[in-house]
Amino acid sequence: MTAVSHRVIRNLLDGVLEAARESGVPLEATHKVSQRIGDVPAGLDEVASNDAVPTALDAGKIVGGTAWLWARDDMVESLDILFVDEAGQLSLAHTMGAARSARNLILLGDPQQLEQPQRAAHPEGAEVAALVHLLDGKKTLPDDRGLFLDVTWRLHPDICAFTSELYYEGRLHSLSGLERQALAGDTPFAGSGLFYVPVEHRGNASSSPEEVDAVRRIIEGLLVGGVVWIDRKGDERPLDRGDVLVVAPYNAQVAALAERLPEGVRVGTVDRFQGQQAPIVIYSATSSCAEDAPRGMGFLYNPNRLNVAMSRARCACILVASPQILEPDCRTPEQMRHANGLCRFRELAREVV
Repeated sequence: MTAVSHRVIRNLLDGVLEAARESGVPLEATHKVSQRIGDVPAGLDEVASNDAVPTALDAGKIVGGTAWLWARDDMVESLDILFVDEAGQLSLAHTMGAARSARNLILLGDPQQLEQPQRAAHPEGAEVAALVHLLDGKKTLPDDRGLFLDVTWRLHPDICAFTSELYYEGRLHSLSGLERQALAGDTPFAGSGLFYVPVEHRGNASSSPEEVDAVRRIIEGLLVGGVVWIDRKGDERPLDRGDVLVVAPYNAQVAALAERLPEGVRVGTVDRFQGQQAPIVIYSATSSCAEDAPRGMGFLYNPNRLNVAMSRARCACILVASPQILEPDCRTPEQMRHANGLCRFRELAREVV
């Protein structure tokens, strides 16, 4: 397996090993790392030397490593199959470099989310993510080019309906049982779905103290009010700090939120949280209006970035934003397409004041 980062590789390896345990399949894996990542689950070992990889493969283990590992001359045709996770991010150039290690290549990913940041010059087209190259301008993969995985194992149907309509041509559906995912207790966010918390402010660009205060109040209410998280199996437990992701578009707002929120609540930009999930996602739009947004509408309203932010949520997605953000002065068809995401969210969301 390969992906854009060691953390993404580890998430995939952890998921594969968990699925193997649930199905009773004996499976072991090796992760080639440059430095220790964290806790190592049963069935997985970390190795720091490239020389340990052939030994692991000969033992029948799944091996994960970055494209730099698989692009090595001594890795050529060493694999039957190379899985490329987050192939909607990994550039075509990196993918082709790693591909020579395998006789078969399977690309997994979502081109409607973030692409890999580029730090070098490439021939025209080579910097495009591998799956974006295959899509050739379409939102979802045509049947003659591959398999569109049309079932989400994360999103409650109420969130999935929004995500599917906006980003996946209506083709995405929730796994049976995800409708059980909900919050219960004395909170205005009980149940599941999309929520909008309007916060009046003016003149804010990359940080908003008013939204920081609002996010803090929301989290305090969720954590001290006896709120319960119900998962897809119907199991219940008290909500804790690890069940909330707080996302903001700008580093300045992330820093302000991190300073004020309870320790243990995850806070970061969209880029940090791609591939992660939580029962609750709170998205702080930050800017007072489209004209105040640093880097313009193309960044704040970017459909891929909004898709990543909203689709981290398992049962509740809470938008904290100035009402003026939902009334942008669009002057081009592209700006109208960009604004459509937040505006449609507002149409479907329950307002909480």
